[in-house]
Amino acid sequence: MDQARGAGYLTDVRYPAHFHAEQAPLWLAAVLAALGRAAPAATSWCEVGCGQGFGALVLAAANPSVRFTGIDINPEHIEIARRRADAAGLENVRFLCADVRDPDAVEGSFSHIVTHGVLSWVGDDVREAFVAFTARHLAPGGIAAVHYMSEPGGSAFRAFHSVFRQLAGRPDAVAEGLRLLTAMRDAGAGFFQLYPHAGASLDDLLTRDADYIAHEYMNPDFRPLAFREVQGAFAQAGLDWLGSAMPVENVDALSLPAEAARVIEEIRDPVLRETMKDMARNQAMRYDLFAHPAPAPGNAAHMALLRQPVWGMLPGAPFLGPEAETIVFDTRIGPVEGDARVFRPLLQRLGQGPARFADLEQVPPFAGRPGLLNQVFQMALGARFAHPVQPVRDPFGAGRLNRLLLQEAQAGAHVPALSAPALGSGFEVSAEDLAALSAGGGAPHLRLMFVLDA
Repeated sequence: MDQARGAGYLTDVRYPAHFHAEQAPLWLAAVLAALGRAAPAATSWCEVGCGQGFGALVLAAANPSVRFTGIDINPEHIEIARRRADAAGLENVRFLCADVRDPDAVEGSFSHIVTHGVLSWVGDDVREAFVAFTARHLAPGGIAAVHYMSEPGGSAFRAFHSVFRQLAGRPDAVAEGLRLLTAMRDAGAGFFQLYPHAGASLDDLLTRDADYIAHEYMNPDFRPLAFREVQGAFAQAGLDWLGSAMPVENVDALSLPAEAARVIEEIRDPVLRETMKDMARNQAMRYDLFAHPAPAPGNAAHMALLRQPVWGMLPGAPFLGPEAETIVFDTRIGPVEGDARVFRPLLQRLGQGPARFADLEQVPPFAGRPGLLNQVFQMALGARFAHPVQPVRDPFGAGRLNRLLLQEAQAGAHVPALSAPALGSGFEVSAEDLAALSAGGGAPHLRLMFVLDA
């Protein structure tokens, strides 16, 4: 595999289309409210390292009043993104082929800056340039969502990178790397004994597209980062760390082993606390939120933030009958078990239609316990069975984009999500539902969600 490079990054292989719900303004607003931080008014959104621009397109179609910008170093990615935007008639999104190290590449400020799958796959100079870019272009009150491979859990995957990189230039390097790693795992190699999560990740890689694996492990650079160095870099640039874009990681009671939580509870230094949490979870990926400094709100202001969103139930939400005792959340830090008596009232209420925080505040077991209700909403958001909803005022862009994506799916393309304006986001659809929707059928609630008849 030839290594055409831009900014030290592989550019001769397309990065597959992906959608990350954590980048949507409504998602981020709900997470920020739970953390006690007012979200910015969504006016302008920018993704650094947008790939084919799939996420930016889906979000632009779902949020027609917001200006979206996608930046990528790969001109082929940008051409694909622009063609899709033109074909769908989306006028609120633009795509720039640019190097983040160029201070003149982009003008203006953004209420939201996001990046996924970049910081751990580039050199120090690009990471430093991204931090400077964020500090320079993040609007007052804005939010940055920053994804990266993290220590200690991500460190095991340096071994994967080493194997794949040594095979670079061979005719089928990805397949050969997978074969070697699988053979070593099956032979009981000590590495896989010491790092069982590496075996689970290998199983996942065996289901993935070869281009995705190439981007993960055949870049010249691959470095899991410690939270303290990422937080330190943004702090030096004048930006505060707020928490995680992944809701479960902000709820210690639900995301930390009880014994480890008791040890961490005594630590007062916030950076050391977060480092110990990463150790307790063997954290392999982080999605950190950064913003300009702002005073923390009082209790009344925090409650007002929690009461703002309107929440709706998503297709596929679990049914908890009276006999159910627990609900299990499958998160990237492992299974987390919840009490069905706590989650059942939320599911029952959302099953009747959209609701606000205040609609559940007097329902047992939440009466007088807003902290518990906050945690339940955040767990439901992270598990993708509840989501903030918004009025749909202009569905036509989403309808056009979705019809275009369904045509692509029918032709065999991978379509990871469709645009859902009521969510201000995208929503993943099964292969069966994609096929039915592509053929002009599909469940009525899905056709409504994706405004296919608009």
